[in-house]
Amino acid sequence: MFTKISGLLSVIMCFILVGSSYPIAKEAMDSIPTWTFTCISFAVGFVFLLPFTLFREKTNWFKISLKDWMIVSVLALLGAVLYTVFLLYGLPTTTAISASVITSATPAVVLLISVLLFKEKLKISSSISVILAIISVVVMTLPGSQGGSNNTLIGLLFLSLSTLSNAINIIVANKVSTSLKPLTMAAGVCLTGTIFSLPMALHEGQSFDISGITRGQAGILLYYGIFVWALAYMFFFKGIGHISAASAGMCVALTPVASMACSALFFGDTVKHTDLVATIIIIISVIFSEIDLFKILRKKTNANMTSEI
Repeated sequence: MFTKISGLLSVIMCFILVGSSYPIAKEAMDSIPTWTFTCISFAVGFVFLLPFTLFREKTNWFKISLKDWMIVSVLALLGAVLYTVFLLYGLPTTTAISASVITSATPAVVLLISVLLFKEKLKISSSISVILAIISVVVMTLPGSQGGSNNTLIGLLFLSLSTLSNAINIIVANKVSTSLKPLTMAAGVCLTGTIFSLPMALHEGQSFDISGITRGQAGILLYYGIFVWALAYMFFFKGIGHISAASAGMCVALTPVASMACSALFFGDTVKHTDLVATIIIIISVIFSEIDLFKILRKKTNANMTSEI
């Protein structure tokens, strides 16, 4: 039980770090081309993790098997590259509320794929937690709704593909077996993510002068590489093997909550009542994801029968 709770907390920490980065990195991402930002921050993450893999986990990078490199590459492609490119192509032609609602469907997609393709047992508690997760993000996006008139079919398609990529990434990370330890896995994803995003970054370099990056922007790049790529992935790989794919998918719904909290604490944004309600709902949904209602009911029934006897 302790291992399971520790794993859940690690994955929760991963998505809290990811969510809290949105308001912090927004200014830099508005002025630095997307793939240049992604490539540099990935490289920072790898450089940060490399000494830990060498001296703490004693990793010999030249002896990592082809199978492990394939797993790392697939996870980097799904969880970083495809997820990012689909998201960035979808956002300009859709409304914020549509993006939030589609992203909130990640837990449901993870649960659906896990049940249909991997024959995971469908628990009532998991189903309830998915419904609560979707409700929480819908509640959070209700004020100031922009409606659906500004959505395009291609934009909605890209957002759906982004959600699907993230869901498959969570399932693959949960199901595959690798000999690599969490820090090495995280460093490997950062390295392959750098390689995958490099061609597009070089293309952007034709119209962007990298020497024009300010100290403030460089600081944000360092922050993003260390906290969002390196540490977040380390927490993800530390915990993903100890919980179900459905529970890991549930944790994605914490991303907008973390973003809202960071904006309120450090940037003075106003927290609405609906934000607080949504936060409470998502916390309940994560708790539900790890509760076996049938087991609790059976114990209660058995206890009642014993007391009657």
